[in-house]
Amino acid sequence: MKNEKTRELTFMALYVALYIVFWYLGKLVPFLQMPQGGSIELQFAVLFVASFHLGWKKGIAVSMLSWLAELILGGANWYLNPMQYLLDYILPLAAAGAADLFAKGKNRYILGVVIAMILKYASTVLSGVYFWPPENGVAGSGAAWVYSLSYNLWYNLATCVVCVILAPILLKHLKRMKLIS
Repeated sequence: MKNEKTRELTFMALYVALYIVFWYLGKLVPFLQMPQGGSIELQFAVLFVASFHLGWKKGIAVSMLSWLAELILGGANWYLNPMQYLLDYILPLAAAGAADLFAKGKNRYILGVVIAMILKYASTVLSGVYFWPPENGVAGSGAAWVYSLSYNLWYNLATCVVCVILAPILLKHLKRMKLIS
């Protein structure tokens, strides 16, 4: 029992460290970055792997620890108010950490990633509509909805595609190395 808890804590720490490595790598590639924030987030693949490996509760814990580590290292720093911060950072990470909760059936990894990414997209769209309207636009207006839906679509879609490909590959290698069952 004690060894299993130690093993899980070790994996959680490993996933937080990998999240930071993937986050940093994503920052090094300029074409992955959007001009007003947002990016193709390679680090989300790590959160999906953590969720599928450790379960959704520990996946959310890894996500929140990853957020904290990123914040300490200078990321996750666009702050207008608590609701905006929740929609832009906390909820999207929690959705990724909860991916195992949505993973059912034969294509469980794909389904888990896609549902979590839809929740992430919805959260970032709401933040965009109410806190980041287009220039000369009004928060909550039709123009804000159109702008936010389109601005957030491409990088969330690209992140989803990358994670649908990368997360199962990472899981397969962890299983092959007999690190997870």
